[in-house]
Amino acid sequence: MRQHTRQTIKRNFFAALMLAPFIPVVMALGTGGYLFWNHAQQGVLDRLTLLSTHYASLLDRYMDDCLGDMALIGAGLTLNTQSPDLREILERLTDKRKEVVDVALVDASGAVHAYAGPSVYKGTHVEPGRWLDEALERGSSISGVVAGQMGLPHYVMAKRFSHSEETFVLRMSLDPEAFTRMLMGVRDDGVDVFLINRKGEVIAGSGGQILTRERELIDPVFLSRIGTAFWDPTSNAAYSSRVMRNAGWILAARKHSPTLFRATDSAFLFLGLSVLGGGIIVLLSSLYLTGFVEKMLQQRDDEREKLREQLYRAGRLAELGEMAAGFAHEINNPLQIMKSDQAYIEMLLQDFRERAGEDGEFLGDVNEMGTSINQIKVQIDRCARITHSILSFGRAGNAEAQNIDLAKFVPEVLTMIQKKIQLSNISMRVNFPSARLVVNVDSARLQQVLLNLLNNAIYAIGEVAGTRPGEIELSCAAESPGKVRISIRDNGLGIAEDQQHLIFTPFFTTKPAGSGTGLGLSVCHGIVDSMKGVLDFTSVKGQGSTFFLILPRVSSSST
Repeated sequence: MRQHTRQTIKRNFFAALMLAPFIPVVMALGTGGYLFWNHAQQGVLDRLTLLSTHYASLLDRYMDDCLGDMALIGAGLTLNTQSPDLREILERLTDKRKEVVDVALVDASGAVHAYAGPSVYKGTHVEPGRWLDEALERGSSISGVVAGQMGLPHYVMAKRFSHSEETFVLRMSLDPEAFTRMLMGVRDDGVDVFLINRKGEVIAGSGGQILTRERELIDPVFLSRIGTAFWDPTSNAAYSSRVMRNAGWILAARKHSPTLFRATDSAFLFLGLSVLGGGIIVLLSSLYLTGFVEKMLQQRDDEREKLREQLYRAGRLAELGEMAAGFAHEINNPLQIMKSDQAYIEMLLQDFRERAGEDGEFLGDVNEMGTSINQIKVQIDRCARITHSILSFGRAGNAEAQNIDLAKFVPEVLTMIQKKIQLSNISMRVNFPSARLVVNVDSARLQQVLLNLLNNAIYAIGEVAGTRPGEIELSCAAESPGKVRISIRDNGLGIAEDQQHLIFTPFFTTKPAGSGTGLGLSVCHGIVDSMKGVLDFTSVKGQGSTFFLILPRVSSSST
């Protein structure tokens, strides 16, 4: 049996040594990793936004240059449109821009007056299409990809001008590969760039797409998100788009997931290796300390066996008290680390609130995180109070008695357990007399006693939950001269008559195995004795119990 006990203690102690650093590390890594990942993702989207804006500006400047060249040609047409000099001027444009397929001078009806290109259409009609109407109406036109008379796809740019009181349109066809080559020349590594018309067709792309309807490219951009940068989980890629000033085309940039977070992957890999190395060190240290503790337990068991009959219970209580105080002291260290990290996160959240500005959605997320951090702070403070109570009990000599007004003190204690009472669906009643009741005791120890009795009452009511509404009544009243009576009554399960004489015995409990240590009422009885008071109870099985404290009262004149 003792060997089994030592093995259990060894496993628990080993688990405690491993979990103590693991929990705060996991919390810190989880929070830091989440914030770092979001920051990296936002950085990628910002970079993609800059790139799409840059690409759109380049293409717009290119189109402005083409229209500017056409305007210069139109301004230089001082000769008769039938003059061969006109063709020479037009051919200069094709020499300057190799991507120009052909150039034609047409009148308002579409009749060709001059042409430079692979085939001569002078005297014929070039299919007017929308480009001619837009040029005559607006002064210039840029069309999407169309098929020419030779069956080859090309862009059409047109510029209107007047000559000898006649209106002419200078028409220029461009090879669609020109835009593809331009996009390939300026794009960053891993970034796909493509142009989309208002019909949802890819008219040029860094992958050579022309007049395609690839839903993987089109759908994310046209889901009411034109002009923004976003992450699309369906295609597992980041997108950014801009509407071009010329032609009304949409320029979109895309970056797939494998190339998105290479830097973050390296950072997480380094962090993971660091944590793994630290974990190995903690593991080896825990094994060593566990073995050392196991040897100490073995020696203690051998010594305790010699005095088993005389000192068994005293030794067990002393051991447990020492361990509890030691654990409480050790727990305070990670609690302080967690509290420091919580304060740091609050500073970060304040910075995020200032950065959020008018972004309501982001500000809402920050506020939700703030609520969670506040809850973490509450739980840290709760753990700190528990460890403080354990340490205070372990250092009984440090207790300081003071005058306590029960009308103020008891409600403060109830606030610590009010949430648990509400969750257990129990109604709570508190009765105070009109007279002022003051006792001279250590507040932390009295609080410990009241909380233990209230928790026992909640547990007893929980055992009969569903059979009747749970009720707890806490009353304070003046007892005999110079005494105060504090009673806690519940309508729970009650205590069997054959067990009542064992209630204040150490390690005796009516709870199932693993649910209680059997020390609560024993410790409370000792605390009340040290206050020169009395702790007792009455109980009827199936009807409930009433525990009451009788403490010395301080007269009003002395307070």
